[in-house]
Parts: sequence; structure tokens; C-alpha cells
Amino acid sequence: MMRGFFRTVFALTAVTALGCAPEATTPDGGGGGAAAVTYTKDVQPIFAVKCAPCHTTDRQGMHNIGTTYADALKPVNTPDAPSGCFKDGDAKTMPKTIGECTVPAIMEGWMPMAMGCFNTPRPAECVSLEQQDVVTRWVAAGMPQ
Repeated sequence: MMRGFFRTVFALTAVTALGCAPEATTPDGGGGGAAAVTYTKDVQPIFAVKCAPCHTTDRQGMHNIGTTYADALKPVNTPDAPSGCFKDGDAKTMPKTIGECTVPAIMEGWMPMAMGCFNTPRPAECVSLEQQDVVTRWVAAGMPQ
């Protein structure tokens, strides 16, 4: 009998505490006041500059992430990509999407290719830390169009 009483009190306390919990925040860390990061508005302009011409004309990487949102949803198709582009890491048998791969590719200096983006400070041709943050927030938000 006493055990049931304590369970009831605990359950009511938990429900009451949840009612007092703060509101959920948006992926940008705000309370919803900041605009959501989207491909069209925020990310595509970065890709169009930093990933062109290789990823705007299907010449390399077999995708046009610099111009086509749908290509961000394609699976990574090269085992040369950083292990962060795969759900199973170094095994590299379970690719993430190209959009998800942009963050490890940028962070590891893999893209833009042959630009020395792993150096500090980063060369001008590379994605800046501010731009990297925008891309990271876009991926964290589920890559909205």
C-alpha cells in the first residue's frame, strides 16, 4: 500500500515538473526568434561560391550540391570521403547523405579539394568558420530546403 502511494506521489511530481519545463529551443539555440537556416536562403549561396565549379556542373563528385537541393539528399558515393561521411565510420559501408557529409568534409579540410583547408588560418578559397557554422546548423536542423 505504501509503495503504491510513493509511486503515485513520484508520478505526480514528475508530471508537475514537466509542466514547468522551459520551452524547447530551435536548432540555432534560440527560442524561435531567429530564422531557421535553409538550403535556399543560407547554404546554397555558400556552396555556389565555395564548391563551384566542381559541384555545380556534375563534373566531379557526381552531384550538384552547389545548385541543386535534391543532390544534398543523395548518398555519398565515394569511399575516399572522410569517415565522418559514413554512419559506420572507417568501415565506410553505410554512407550518409551528401548534405550530411559537407560538415566532416569541411572540418577535415577535404573540401574544397586541394585548397589546403586544413591549415590555420584557412585560405580564402576555403569555407570560413562562420560559413562552417551555418552549414553545421543546417545539417543539425535536418537540412531544410
